[in-house]
Amino acid sequence: MKLLCFTLGQATWILTVTVAILAALVYYFDDTASSKYTSMAENIKTLEENFRGQNKSCFILGASGETGKVLLRELLERNIFSKITLIGRRQLTFEDKEYENLVQEVVNFEKLDDYAAAFMGHDVGYCCLGTTRAKAGADGFIRVDHDYVLKSAEVAKAGGCTQFHLESSRGADKNSNFLYLKVKVYH
Repeated sequence: MKLLCFTLGQATWILTVTVAILAALVYYFDDTASSKYTSMAENIKTLEENFRGQNKSCFILGASGETGKVLLRELLERNIFSKITLIGRRQLTFEDKEYENLVQEVVNFEKLDDYAAAFMGHDVGYCCLGTTRAKAGADGFIRVDHDYVLKSAEVAKAGGCTQFHLESSRGADKNSNFLYLKVKVYH
């Protein structure tokens, strides 16, 4: 019985020490993690300020869609670009004062080479182009979501654009049985 009590007491002591060590480690890493997040936030702020000072410009394709609207609003709020150009198939109307300095270029995506000037001189491009199969049919969907995107990237690159950010799709796969996922793969 005495041996059993000693073993239980020793086990309790080991368990207590282990819990204390684990608690100290969790506290240490948790404290370090929060300071890392603060540091990351400060780094992002510094990066934005540095980028803002470089007088960069961007364009957005598909600013009339839901994702494009959100992107445009975010870019205007962050104010990191000296110039934002909306490139689309029609002129957009905005009532808020924050949109008054936007440049808009209306293009025909079927003849994009004729509108190469709209893409010239931008540092960054954002592509949120898209339609639905229901709206455009299978061929129209492929033309908008794949062909227009690729051609836009080519024209932008030729115009000096060094970054082209594309909204694609999770699960995009050229071997997919689903047209949507197959079309959202870009080479």
